[in-house]
Amino acid sequence: MLSRFLSARHRSYQSHRGRGSPKKLSEVQTLVKSLNTRGAPGLDGISNKAIKCFSIPLLSLLVAIFNACIKNCYFPPAWKEAEVIGIHKPGKPRDLPASYRPISLLSGLGKLFEKILKTRLSDHLLGKGLIIDEQFGFRPAHSCPQQVLRLVEYVSEGFETERSTVAVFFDVAKAFDRVWHAGLIYKLYSLQVPDRLIITIQNYLANRHFTFRHERTHSTRRLIRAGVPQGSTLSLLYSAYTNDVPRPSSSGVQLALFADDTALFTEIGIGAPDSPSSPPEGH
Repeated sequence: MLSRFLSARHRSYQSHRGRGSPKKLSEVQTLVKSLNTRGAPGLDGISNKAIKCFSIPLLSLLVAIFNACIKNCYFPPAWKEAEVIGIHKPGKPRDLPASYRPISLLSGLGKLFEKILKTRLSDHLLGKGLIIDEQFGFRPAHSCPQQVLRLVEYVSEGFETERSTVAVFFDVAKAFDRVWHAGLIYKLYSLQVPDRLIITIQNYLANRHFTFRHERTHSTRRLIRAGVPQGSTLSLLYSAYTNDVPRPSSSGVQLALFADDTALFTEIGIGAPDSPSSPPEGH
């Protein structure tokens, strides 16, 4: 049923699609100036340092490529190829795969185009206030320390009123790697993200591949069947995917989110009937 819905929306869009707003040279120049030159290049070998040295004619050609991608809702396959390297975790045995943190090296040009898509996605999701207030991840003027401070202040207020705080913390294992692509696209439609942007994101997620590099040896090329790139400019997609998380219906229960980290907390009076230390009647 979901696949039929997505196919119908895609056909409807294809029959009505227009040109879309093009990017200007000045906008791309601003993005290029903001690039971090210390980042490692992807498989194409084009570093951010090299991109920042592009001449005006070369940047103009890049703008034309970006605009063609926007017009055709297309994300070039070469920009979807990742080279994964393992960074050793301090204090962990070197002979175990779990002792290494995988880092994906992606095309600098692809990441530049991701920033263009991210701006459009942010304008819709954040500009229109569609992401729930409890989510502090991937949004301006919000951070993890702010959520921690919110909980600390809640506990402190409980001390003043002689009430205890009860909290439950959830950590979803490999949360970003397990995002269901079809479900994500459906939720983007539910959030009324523009069709053109959704189809481009769908193309961005489809047929992504990676190879693992150890020293000078590469593994065979593998298909990525699920997930959204963690640490990517488009990590906001995870917020959209989890935006329908059930919110507390009980009075006084608080929800705090930062990306894939979740906390539920509330306060109770010590010895109160609903306290965990006081079992319900009949038990």
